[in-house]
Amino acid sequence: MKKRFSLIITMAACFSMLLGGCGKKLTVEDAPAYVQSALDACYKGEFEAYMEFTKSTEEEAKELYESGLDANMEASGITDVNVSQELQDQYRQLFAGLLGISKYTVGEAKEDGEGFTVDVSVEPFIMFDTLQDDLIAAMSNSGLTEEATADEINSFVYQKMYELMSAKLNDPTYGDPQTVTVHIQPDEDGVQTINEDDLVEIDTVMYASML
Repeated sequence: MKKRFSLIITMAACFSMLLGGCGKKLTVEDAPAYVQSALDACYKGEFEAYMEFTKSTEEEAKELYESGLDANMEASGITDVNVSQELQDQYRQLFAGLLGISKYTVGEAKEDGEGFTVDVSVEPFIMFDTLQDDLIAAMSNSGLTEEATADEINSFVYQKMYELMSAKLNDPTYGDPQTVTVHIQPDEDGVQTINEDDLVEIDTVMYASML
């Protein structure tokens, strides 16, 4: 076939909306718990500790998490093509599942001027290393012809990608832990806030094999 199709999925886009600053002045003892609460809110959908630190409501915290899933759906491109609502719903659940099995360990905090640094050990997914090759192989054996419409190609590709990712989700494997240093500093209003770029770096390490 002459047409080529690539699918790039970006995970944990929750961080681009991020997580407001901490509602109380942090100490070196509770800075790691603040980082943990931020990660758990975005990846695990666990909001209790995050709500306590940021003085946000459960509704606000859940909206943040759902907004992250919305962004993942948009980044995958599935909302822009003609596929079934059932498949779109399956993708949303898939993304939630992927976020939920993320592995990270938050270390101790160190004072850094007016703020802190906290090292986070991240275990990257490696089960997606062959995902693109697997998809190309499936396309080669799809039976689609030169006359296949864009809708037919999209439906096949997104369905097959869902099947491939779901199978890998059921048997996740992880690479060697990598350390990302997270910085917490006061913003222009003096509110202690996690550096968004550091959280994006965690995300990049976690899902490098999918980018």
